[in-house]
Amino acid sequence: MASNQADTGISLNEKSPFSTSEKQVPAALSMMVDSMTSMLERAKIDLENADQRARADLENLDQRARKDVALLDQKAREDIQKVDQKARRDIAILDKRAREDHELLRKVRKSRGLTS
Repeated sequence: MASNQADTGISLNEKSPFSTSEKQVPAALSMMVDSMTSMLERAKIDLENADQRARADLENLDQRARKDVALLDQKAREDIQKVDQKARRDIAILDKRAREDHELLRKVRKSRGLTS
C-alpha cells in the first residue's frame, strides 16, 4: 500500500539540490516581466498600426465609392435624358399621325356628306 507521508529524508532547513540561488529567481522574474512588457508594447504598436491602415483603407474605399456613385448618377441622368428625348419624339410622331388620321376621317365624312 502506498504511503502519503512526506519524505523525512529532507529537512526544512536543508536546501534542495534543485533550488536556485536567491538572486537568480528575482532576476528571472524581472526578465520575464520585461519580456512580457515588451511584447505587450509591441502588440499595442502593431494594433495601432493596423488600426491606422484600416482607417486609411476605409477612407480610400469611401472615396472610390463616392466617385462610383457620382459616375452612376451622371450615367443615369444621361440615360433618363435620352429616354425622355425619345419619348418626346415618339409622342410627336403619334400626335402627327393622329392629326393626319383625324384630317383623313374628316375628309371622308365630308365627301360622304356626313357631318358630326
